[in-house]
Amino acid sequence: MVQTLIFLPILAAAFLAITPYTRIIYLLCAIALGVGSLVSISLFVSPENIPFYFSDGLKILVVIADVILLFYFLYQGIAYKNRLIIFLSLLQLVLYGWAESIAPSAGAAEMIVDDLSKMMFLIINIVGGIIVFYSVRYMEEESASPFKKRLLTIGLMLFLSVMNAIVCANSLLLFFFLFEMTTLASYLLIAFRDDEISRTNALRALWMNQIGGVVILLGTLVAIYGFDTVMLDALVQNSGGMLLLSVALLSMAALVKGASIPFDGWLLGAMVAPTPVSAMLHSATMVKIAPYLILKLAPAWAETTLGDTFSAIGALVFVAASYLALSRSVFKEILGYSTVALLGLMMALAAIGTTESMALATVLMVFHALSKALLFLAAGVLEKRYHLKNVEDMAGIAHRAPETIGYVMFGFISLTLPPFGLFMGKMFAIESVSSLLRERPILLIVLLGIIIGSALLVLLYFKVSSALISNSSDVEERETEILPLGFRFPMMGLSILAVLTAAWFMLLQDDSALMLFLLPLVVILLLPRFIRKMDRYDRIQPYHCGEKEPFDAALVYYEPSARIKQIIYWSFGLLFVGVAFVGAFS
Repeated sequence: MVQTLIFLPILAAAFLAITPYTRIIYLLCAIALGVGSLVSISLFVSPENIPFYFSDGLKILVVIADVILLFYFLYQGIAYKNRLIIFLSLLQLVLYGWAESIAPSAGAAEMIVDDLSKMMFLIINIVGGIIVFYSVRYMEEESASPFKKRLLTIGLMLFLSVMNAIVCANSLLLFFFLFEMTTLASYLLIAFRDDEISRTNALRALWMNQIGGVVILLGTLVAIYGFDTVMLDALVQNSGGMLLLSVALLSMAALVKGASIPFDGWLLGAMVAPTPVSAMLHSATMVKIAPYLILKLAPAWAETTLGDTFSAIGALVFVAASYLALSRSVFKEILGYSTVALLGLMMALAAIGTTESMALATVLMVFHALSKALLFLAAGVLEKRYHLKNVEDMAGIAHRAPETIGYVMFGFISLTLPPFGLFMGKMFAIESVSSLLRERPILLIVLLGIIIGSALLVLLYFKVSSALISNSSDVEERETEILPLGFRFPMMGLSILAVLTAAWFMLLQDDSALMLFLLPLVVILLLPRFIRKMDRYDRIQPYHCGEKEPFDAALVYYEPSARIKQIIYWSFGLLFVGVAFVGAFS
């Protein structure tokens, strides 16, 4: 069944490439979504782990493909005269050739499907599949040729195949190849519109992610020399020696792929691409590699100085990114920074290494995927149908687009309020970290980070929400919003999944708490009607003698000075390098 998840998107992409009919494209995406979801659920309920062994021929094909990919990166660096990409590509070629030449030929499984992989399959194939389906309708309004419109959907479909493979890669060399395949996908998808700004941001994404590839290869070389293995499961079962150095280098790749400061630029630059690309990179797939990798590495560094240090860095990223988000006014950039923040929180909890903290990180991953995908899809609707990107221009938009803003508000509710997993996860995380302070005092940084970062994010979401639902003083007749089904079904599906997942989560905690899940369901059903009724009223400030003035209290910004930004980025840059030093000397 795992082969189905890897090859089904490839097969669907091939059919998408040859069919010119929109209805067939919708049908193919729906079939891929349905089959991928059913297979993922079937694997999730299966208790056994599944190993896969590569033949010698397949191993050679992977090596050839990897070398071709690295030479392609080198070509792109030469073509666009980017010296950093040229240097990193050459360095990767040298390191990869070195690692392959000395890698042991033990007969271990190159791929293993474990419980974490099965959970990732659910996120990738259900949430990612919904985004692919949404992309068909979104691209109908894109100014591009019919084939290029299909090309984006094809690219997203192929991306799902790569993601299904990387979350069960056990060989570090295979993981490196698939890691760089995700880098290739992000490069091509960000550059989709092929204008100057798209190309600039795509090149930034390429060189930043190549840094992640370099540290993976360095970690692999340390694993080979220190433990004579390139298998992740064998590496984390070892102790002593250069184990923590290898793990530290691999964890640095997670910081890059998770767009942690100072690497947040590549993910924020992805906003220039069509919204389905932002949704795919920010919510369902790409960035989830970061907490996934930390969860895989956690057994090797549980209760060590390295694990606690990395956890503190994740918490600091949570606070810093939440703070920087308050200075943004573009809706998708706000969502992007909150993604960077929450990824920092997930990695912080995963790095603590206890059973409870790792379970909480997993819960956050699931709910974040659902909520952020919903918010990005709604942002795409606002962009395409109302030509709105900046929150400053969205004051009162709820009265023109009550259904779309209803989904936005539900997305914010699912990020901030009970019974959803993000709220519950943060609440339980505070309790869990507090219980460890006596034995591990450095976790006080994590505890404070969770508290401060959570408060900043709540402030952020309420600030944006108040702007969206604010009403102007002048009341005018407005047409009822009619959403196309290609937009409505994906957002409705994600909302229903969020409610059902919250109900399942509450059922696991306490049967009597199950009824709490009805609250957000009532809100999502009644909010559009409430917003429409607000049009009947003319809002004025009560102490201004009745004169009309705009409502702008929601648009308060917390812009840090250039010096503060510089301090933040240099500090996190030093912390990034410091991870390797901590690993080397622990």
